Amino acid sequence: MSLTLIATIITGAAILALLVIGKSLLIPFAIAVMAWYVIDAIAVHFRRLTIAGMRPFERFSVVPALLVVILLLSGVVQMIGDTVEQVSVAAPSYEANLSKIMEHFSTLTGLEVGPSLQHWFSSLNIGRIIGSIAGAIMAIAGNAGLVAIYVAFLLLEERYFSIKLQIMFPDREKRARIEKMLQDIQIQIRHYLYVKTLISALTGIVSYGILIWVGVDYAAFWALLIFLLNFIPTIGSMIAVLLPTALSLVQFDTFTPFITLLVSLGTVQMLIGNVLEPRVMGSSLNLSPLVVILALSLWGQIWGITGMFLSVPITVISMIILGSFPATRPLAVAMSENGRLRPVS
Repeated sequence: MSLTLIATIITGAAILALLVIGKSLLIPFAIAVMAWYVIDAIAVHFRRLTIAGMRPFERFSVVPALLVVILLLSGVVQMIGDTVEQVSVAAPSYEANLSKIMEHFSTLTGLEVGPSLQHWFSSLNIGRIIGSIAGAIMAIAGNAGLVAIYVAFLLLEERYFSIKLQIMFPDREKRARIEKMLQDIQIQIRHYLYVKTLISALTGIVSYGILIWVGVDYAAFWALLIFLLNFIPTIGSMIAVLLPTALSLVQFDTFTPFITLLVSLGTVQMLIGNVLEPRVMGSSLNLSPLVVILALSLWGQIWGITGMFLSVPITVISMIILGSFPATRPLAVAMSENGRLRPVS
């Protein structure tokens, strides 16, 4: 066994151990990096905003971008808290509707619900399920203070990055090549996170309209969950459709809302995920499905539910970075779905 291979194995094991041991600090940092890129992308649009022939936010574009993100997060936390309170009140009516559904099922099919299935239905606690989901989201939001500190330092460091590059690389031509490469990486990552966030938001908004139209409880909560789950390809989309659809079974005493939601939400996920997203995303999300599943499993084991939400963005960012260097480009090609990556600048 060569020394290079041994060093690679030791380095990989050390990184894995660091990710597990330091997850309480690294999870907020990973979220902060994502937030930093999204804030930076929003700030770019504020810088370009023209009012009466002037650009009022050209020098202070980060401030309104931060305000937008803070207001959105505040609304999310408030909405989750209200949802948890409402669930405890509505839980008894869900149990009553569940019994009616079992009776309808027996009437329509002429079959009696078996003891095992009846026991499963009786043990199904919708309030506990929604509470667990809300708790997981709140756990992510619970690191908001540490995330905010990380974001603040990232924004401060951004101002001095060019100065550090000048000191690290005195040669002008070499520095220019490195600056161009780093700028290209940043543009690709910013594009991916910004477009993915907008696509996820569009999916959540359209789904919210459908949920309101059908009359499903906690439509805003489910729309938020659909927005978050949209960052997880394929599996996330399936869960995003099934969870609110399952709630309709116990909220209503008829199967019509269930079928309506299953068809309409599934159509939204298919059209936005398979038609619109590939057109606007380009080659940024060119991950192999096998890599997606492996990343989902790996980051889920390391960082739990938060890791599952972050797995694909982290993997995409890693692929963009690896694909920008000739030495590591073969790894990026292996991670991609069709091997087609953007050419190295």
